[in-house]
Amino acid sequence: MRKISQLKIGLYEKAIPLQLTWPEKFRVLKDAGYNFLELSIDGVEPRIQRLNWTDDEIYAIRRASEQADVPIITMALTANRYYPLGDMDKDVRERGLAIVRRGIDIARKMGIRLIQIAAYDVYGKQGTFETDRLFRSSIKELEKYAAANAVMLSLEVMDVPYANTTESIINFIQEVDSPWLQIYADIANIAAGGNNPVTDVPKGGKHIICVHLKDATPGCSREVPFGTGIVDFKACFQMFMDLNYSGLYVVEMWSKEEMSFIPYLKEVNGFLRKQIREVEEGLGGFSNRPDFDNN
Repeated sequence: MRKISQLKIGLYEKAIPLQLTWPEKFRVLKDAGYNFLELSIDGVEPRIQRLNWTDDEIYAIRRASEQADVPIITMALTANRYYPLGDMDKDVRERGLAIVRRGIDIARKMGIRLIQIAAYDVYGKQGTFETDRLFRSSIKELEKYAAANAVMLSLEVMDVPYANTTESIINFIQEVDSPWLQIYADIANIAAGGNNPVTDVPKGGKHIICVHLKDATPGCSREVPFGTGIVDFKACFQMFMDLNYSGLYVVEMWSKEEMSFIPYLKEVNGFLRKQIREVEEGLGGFSNRPDFDNN
């Protein structure tokens, strides 16, 4: 059985204040004990402007990453949330396709292996059979572009009924049937929707290649301090060990651009690694009591 403590734990870039330079971000991440960065290309300013990065800007960030010995392995391409791939408006849908293609281009040049795509057919609207069909058609088109560039796409388990379980995502994966399209699990999104990640995640089998780690409360999977919500981290890590999971973990947090958030990064890393260590040592029990103050 694989030791999950040997797997890499990355950090979502939004956990680090935007005002820091790239070398400073890498230093903060490394000092907090994480292994890699998940780049954020969001749909709002200023991160959406990253779609317009020149090659010089892309390669400068890559060099800074290499010099710091902190790889950028994954990309959270959440910009397509605002341009859903199943939207009935063809212009919106085409913009979404263009965003993902550009994200693939950036990933190839920066050395990013994996892009996370939000599995929304529509956003803030009522989905239909037609929006579902359009979403599936868009994903099949993007898979071909990703494969041609040797960049893997992954559909994230989201916080909406359309795709709020691993079981719902696996349907897309099996339909496309490509090594270049896999599953990005999110244990908090699953739990917040009233489902149990311990029983749901295994339905993705070997198609799960990355996992967002965060806590949740019923109906809320954002900004819940680790150890205060409903996610049983020990049970989840035990499940990953039983699955012989061999992918990546990414800790998803939001600093809200506050420098005072930085010490919390190390505390969360320690909290999660303690849960992993106790699972591997065979120490059971519900784990939702942190050893630090979340305030």
